[in-house]
Amino acid sequence: MRSIKFTPLVLLLVVLFAKAQAAPFSLQSSSEQQGQFVQEKHLAVLTQPFITKGTYHYQSEAGLIWHTQHPVESLLRITTDGVSERQAEGHFKSLTTNSQFSELLLALFSGKQQSLQQQFSIEQQDNTLTLTPKSTQIASIILEISVLIEDNQIQKIVLREPEGNYTNIFLSQLDSSEQGQ
Repeated sequence: MRSIKFTPLVLLLVVLFAKAQAAPFSLQSSSEQQGQFVQEKHLAVLTQPFITKGTYHYQSEAGLIWHTQHPVESLLRITTDGVSERQAEGHFKSLTTNSQFSELLLALFSGKQQSLQQQFSIEQQDNTLTLTPKSTQIASIILEISVLIEDNQIQKIVLREPEGNYTNIFLSQLDSSEQGQ
């Protein structure tokens, strides 16, 4: 059951990396980003994918909010203190205080490429980046991450996990004129 609870954190890692541009090791620095996601979780034991939809919002001062809206609402908050989940009563409960993991996520989203290079081997072929974890902790959860980039926008992320499970994440970023509406 632990792997199911940990899945949102793995997916956040993927989404955070998605801010990378097409050039290898070139990340755009940003103090605020937001958009929508559609996530298809393919489990080897199921014939149909489990589909979730929602939004994400990053601010350098506040961290990252990952808001799943369908089919079940949940809200994760990632800060330098760790990862927490909003409870039904409205307060946040800590899921982990592993600052190494949350700091890596925040570094990716903010465009700090040094952490990314320390954690992943990165290859680029045409418009696809492939990341392979260097850390055994991450490699035990993520075998490989592929990121499809078209027109300088992340279109699709594929996360391959042990035991044949994989996740497709389709992203649509809001541009600066849409933010705040």
